Amino acid sequence: MVSLKSALSSQEKPALLIGNGINIHGGNGTSNWDGLLDKLARRQGLEFTSSEREEMSNTEFFDILDLAKPYEDRETLQSEFCDLMKTWQPTRHHERIANWALRNKRPIVTVNFDENFSRSINADFYRSSKGFTDFYPWSSYFSDRRILRPREEFAIWHAHGMMRYRRSIRLGLTHYMGAVQRARAWVYSVENSLRARKKLGAIDWQGSDTWLDILFFSPVLIFGFSFGKDENFMRWLFLERAKLQKIASIQSGETWFVEKKSQNSLNRKAFFERLGMRFITVESYAEIYEDPAWML
Repeated sequence: MVSLKSALSSQEKPALLIGNGINIHGGNGTSNWDGLLDKLARRQGLEFTSSEREEMSNTEFFDILDLAKPYEDRETLQSEFCDLMKTWQPTRHHERIANWALRNKRPIVTVNFDENFSRSINADFYRSSKGFTDFYPWSSYFSDRRILRPREEFAIWHAHGMMRYRRSIRLGLTHYMGAVQRARAWVYSVENSLRARKKLGAIDWQGSDTWLDILFFSPVLIFGFSFGKDENFMRWLFLERAKLQKIASIQSGETWFVEKKSQNSLNRKAFFERLGMRFITVESYAEIYEDPAWML
């Protein structure tokens, strides 16, 4: 039977791709993005009915809030969003999961902006000196030491940006489209793009020192976020991963997606399985964040 424990105990242990669910479970009830977006909406004097809100993804909602800001107000919503996250604190689940990754020398890629994972184990911050930009700090990470091989060593990576570089925060649909545009050039266009280098049988490519290398080439365990239809960037990346495996016959290891069982789980299962993922459902969030397997 496929389970969270079997994924964590597999011979080639997975990298972890983690969403905001870990902040909500065991947190203080305020550590969620929906709540922060609602606060920003109230600041803008915007009110939507639940039906109106359901018509917008979170990314579209952020862009609507951004459009509502007065033109002369130069403080970005990204900065306001980060300010609202300052009170967030690591939970014992952050520490438990980060320590599992540290012990097993496996990377964590999080779509969260906060630094709860790194703070939970007092990890240090490392910034690449090669082509660094605070808009896309994709080669920057937290770890116990400087690393050389992202897919083979422990580090904590922030795929959607990090609080210390507020311009890096990917919240709106416009932000996500920009990230896709940047990553797509690395996969297809440039001379040392992913596809060009793999056709030559090379190991390195433009994103070799970033979290993208982990998502394309490591076994991955995904949990803590819905991976819904508004997750445009991540869905595109895993579609590209599946295409790469098919075209280049590259084996990246298994991928698992874990979610709490819902009425829609059976319908969602088809999408993930067509991407080659093992779809795991659990009865409660505690079965994800409090599984004894994290102590292995």
